[in-house]
Amino acid sequence: MIKTSLSLAAVVVLAASSAFAGEKKACCADAAGKMECSQIYAKLNLTPEQKTKLDSFQGACEKSGCTEESMEKFFTSAKGVLSAEQYAQLKTECSKMEHKTAKSGT
Repeated sequence: MIKTSLSLAAVVVLAASSAFAGEKKACCADAAGKMECSQIYAKLNLTPEQKTKLDSFQGACEKSGCTEESMEKFFTSAKGVLSAEQYAQLKTECSKMEHKTAKSGT
């Protein structure tokens, strides 16, 4: 009986972790997230070329479902076009947005 209970608990934990693996991230998860990303971009003092590239990276992220993997690809791409300061600020602002979204339950 104990083995069965432990096996069942392990299955539940694995199923729950799989369900959250594709969870959407805040930076592009919904219309509100897109609006906040625009506000973040405004704080970064982007050149027109940087903004165009970030918009393209964000579009690709959205097309992929805004998963953790697609967000990581977004940040990797963004790092290649932003200064170190801009990139650090982008990561900080998106992190704040993720925490805010997590607290609101969306």
